[in-house]
Amino acid sequence: MTITGLLTLGAVEVVDSKTQELLGYAYTVAQGKGQLQRWLLFRNPKNQFEIRSPSESMARWSLEDWRRHVADSWRPNAYYVWAQANVYEYGVTYDGVTWNHIPPVNDLPQPSFPDRPGSSYQLDYLDGKLLDVLQEDGRGRAYVVRGLDDESSIEYWSLPMGYQSAGIARVEVAVGHEAAASLDHFVQLCQTSWGPGSKFVMTGCLNYHATATPLAP
Repeated sequence: MTITGLLTLGAVEVVDSKTQELLGYAYTVAQGKGQLQRWLLFRNPKNQFEIRSPSESMARWSLEDWRRHVADSWRPNAYYVWAQANVYEYGVTYDGVTWNHIPPVNDLPQPSFPDRPGSSYQLDYLDGKLLDVLQEDGRGRAYVVRGLDDESSIEYWSLPMGYQSAGIARVEVAVGHEAAASLDHFVQLCQTSWGPGSKFVMTGCLNYHATATPLAP
């Protein structure tokens, strides 16, 4: 079963797309209207990273394996993120609304935030700049409200027809050339390429950045 969204289920590696430095890992399970993603990042990627398939042994990890790995590999002031990604696909009806177009901002569903166990996501706000989501010949877009060093952040991803979840296929995220003065402007830009097979993903992120390992990762 394929779960649509940014990531494939299970573990993936996150690397610097220019230097191939290992930046961290992510682990994804199906939940709610899409995915619950857990990210362990050793430093802030600064909106420049690549998501790639894990090693053969990591590909077999359970959630408990992931939690042990986080405890063993945590570095002081690393980032840990719980991110609920809700996926909306072109032409599909969600809560009585058929997504033949992306709803205007005032009618967009609210993002969902996961419960933080015991109680910073991979993108940062760019003051109007959009992010490119690159895969082979396809290009998606992403828009960010707040960022990794904030307690919470929201990401809006517009993924093109034919997009394959990162971990199945290579995905690179980089600062793009387009700009959006607001979320409403971003939605207008996305409408121009919205069509069969397109997906709009809204991700609510709870971000942790501290010396101690997060509780119950």
